[in-house]
Amino acid sequence: MLFRNLFPYALALLTIGGVAIAQQPSSITPTSPPEQSTQLNEAPRRLTISVSVTDPDDLKVTEGDLIAVGQLIADRTRDRNRLEAQARQLDLTLQRLEHSTITPPLPPATPPPIAKPTYLEETAAIVRAKADVDQAEALITAKHQEIDYLGQLPHLDPLVMEHETAKLAELQRHHTAAVRDYQLALGKRSTAEYDHSRVMAMDASNRNRDLLGYQNQWAQYEQRLRDREYQLAQTRLKLDEIDSAIANLAVVRSPYAGRIRRIKWLGQDSSGLLSAEITLMVRSSAGTAVPDRFDRVHGDAHTAGDRAIIRD
Repeated sequence: MLFRNLFPYALALLTIGGVAIAQQPSSITPTSPPEQSTQLNEAPRRLTISVSVTDPDDLKVTEGDLIAVGQLIADRTRDRNRLEAQARQLDLTLQRLEHSTITPPLPPATPPPIAKPTYLEETAAIVRAKADVDQAEALITAKHQEIDYLGQLPHLDPLVMEHETAKLAELQRHHTAAVRDYQLALGKRSTAEYDHSRVMAMDASNRNRDLLGYQNQWAQYEQRLRDREYQLAQTRLKLDEIDSAIANLAVVRSPYAGRIRRIKWLGQDSSGLLSAEITLMVRSSAGTAVPDRFDRVHGDAHTAGDRAIIRD
């Protein structure tokens, strides 16, 4: 009847107790060491166990239950399941990070070297054009000398002078064409040299661009390696913290066989834990307490957590 009256109060406090609580070791504090020393081989007739849980469902017994030695009394099952689910998820994340492959970038391909041009064709054209110009100039000079000689002759037929003058004009036209061809040959050589220098400049620019791109990709590759190492370290740290929290979740088991006479809910403490007091009527044939019935309990712990205090 008392448990029924207090159960609504416990449910009201459940919403506060569901807040994440730092996992800390449990403590078992025997309250009557003199009696234990004098009656080491005898079980007490009545045992009072004080426990602190985050949820009423963490209490695994009810009033009137018959329990055996080592039977589970209190266990924070919900917190344990939540932490174990987080641990499994972190394990998967850790395996994914450990087996992930980060491929280094490939160095840029080296293009074939550009052959240095010889300009043989252009040079030959220049030589031919220059020879044509020199030949045309020599013919013009000879024709001038011939005309000057003919001009000194008496009684020269004017038709002869007219004919020679026409030949001189023809030679001058040939000279003009030869000079033009010579200038074109020089221009072709200059154009070929310019084209080669432009190709060399473009090749150097492409090489520099590829090198800068490769250096940028390598920097990104090293950054990804650092990021993976950081994620691995953080995942391992979180996994260690969760494993420690799971280890510090106390599992309270009965040290004697008997009957649960009463469960009294005492309220909620400042850390959000629900406190309950369990009265166990020990059977007369229970005998000596069985050690290590409180799993993962540290004898020197004194801070708040899943607390189980046994009083005779």
